[in-house]
Amino acid sequence: MRPWTLPPQRQSHLNKPAETARFQLYVWPQRLLVLAPAHASARHRHHAVQLAFGLDGPVTFETAQAGLVRADLLLIPPDTLHGHPAFGPWAGLYLDAESADWRQLSGGEGDGPVALPLDDRLRALAHAAAAGDVGAARSVVDGIVGTPVSRVHGDALVSRACTLVRAQLAEPVRLASLARAVHCSPSRLAHRFREATGVPLRRYVLWCRLRGAVEAAMRGSSLTEAAHAAGFADAAHLSRTFRATFGIVPSFLFARGRVNVTFCEAP
Repeated sequence: MRPWTLPPQRQSHLNKPAETARFQLYVWPQRLLVLAPAHASARHRHHAVQLAFGLDGPVTFETAQAGLVRADLLLIPPDTLHGHPAFGPWAGLYLDAESADWRQLSGGEGDGPVALPLDDRLRALAHAAAAGDVGAARSVVDGIVGTPVSRVHGDALVSRACTLVRAQLAEPVRLASLARAVHCSPSRLAHRFREATGVPLRRYVLWCRLRGAVEAAMRGSSLTEAAHAAGFADAAHLSRTFRATFGIVPSFLFARGRVNVTFCEAP
């Protein structure tokens, strides 16, 4: 099969929808749901696991391992080079590559895309989520992953640790000092933290920093100001981390009128 590639004039843009197109983002501490308009994507890679499905039909992606793949629901493992030609509106769920979600889905292994079955009810829910329905967005995530968005509120100690993390993002966050603050040994906190949140502490901190930067940018801060507020060295550091995680630079998303972001917490 002849591999698909974007025309040269489009290769410099990771995602280039129509100027009036809008993205709807739902952000949890370690999950991101994106409702995206029709657009094409040049080849890129990111460390997050991605699960994609079309709101009106199958999605079509290209990877080095499988060429063009068309599926109702496509799982793209972390660090997989991929892109897609333009098709209709679609949903993309991004999961941390070190999370319990990823281990549950595939054992944390695999180096190529996997076509999965899709419950048709998720498409209707995704349309509602694209229109701003937070409950529908949560149902889409739970329907794909099969577990609640977060269990952190079931562990009071971890909940206190998470609160402390979010309060000190502008400074280094260290396990030892965090453990002292919640009166717990570092090893015990590390174990309970991963059990409750589904990710190691350092990955949770990274997602919180990205989330904090997004919040600051949505309030009108420049990317440099947003980067410093969230604990990144500068805007370039933020952009590199954001792109490595999600495959897109933040300056693209925060163009005027292009994105709506909803920050979600656990039930």
